[in-house]
Amino acid sequence: MKEIITDPNSPASTSPASQGTKGGGLVFVGGQMPRDVETGEIVSGAEAQARLSLKHCISVVEAGGSSVEKIMLAIVYMTDLAAKSAVNEVFAETFGDRPPARNLVEVSDIGESAIVEIGVIALE
Repeated sequence: MKEIITDPNSPASTSPASQGTKGGGLVFVGGQMPRDVETGEIVSGAEAQARLSLKHCISVVEAGGSSVEKIMLAIVYMTDLAAKSAVNEVFAETFGDRPPARNLVEVSDIGESAIVEIGVIALE
């Protein structure tokens, strides 16, 4: 049975799974829109977007009873693959020597023209 995870500190995203679902021992968080919680605006710059998107994902994962250490896979949606180095830098800051596997997906449009959105799968 799937359970919806809610976290009032994580802003809404264009993804219906942005607030997270869990079931079968996994926690899934859909693509998190890099939206500033205070202003509601999309932040600018690939590095800032990756940092905020990942922070939102981690918040939902933790609300679902998991942890950063249990994140196995990150799905990174980018409208511009030139953002890859910024994303890798944010992952290194966050995960150190134990980064989760990453699936980098180039898409023509993400939500409100964001450059980077991140979703994750973690063990419960």
